[in-house]
Amino acid sequence: MVEFDLRKLMRKRLTISGSTLRNRNLAYKIRLTREFADFALPLFFQNRLKTVVDKIFPWEQVSEAHHYMEENRNMGKIILTIS
Repeated sequence: MVEFDLRKLMRKRLTISGSTLRNRNLAYKIRLTREFADFALPLFFQNRLKTVVDKIFPWEQVSEAHHYMEENRNMGKIILTIS
């Protein structure tokens, strides 16, 4: 989880924005993925970046996991495991 003081963001009149890759071509997506991997993977190995796991479901409960996600109850990754 990332925590920061929202007042500092508002005081500086900063904005947070996001985007999707839906409209980008495949070559762009491949290049972006490689650049991200080159930058981020070493940080995961150094434990400077960590994945946030919210809940783990057995594969047999895939519909429950999907329902959990649809209700926006997760605050991290939902993982399915194979028994």
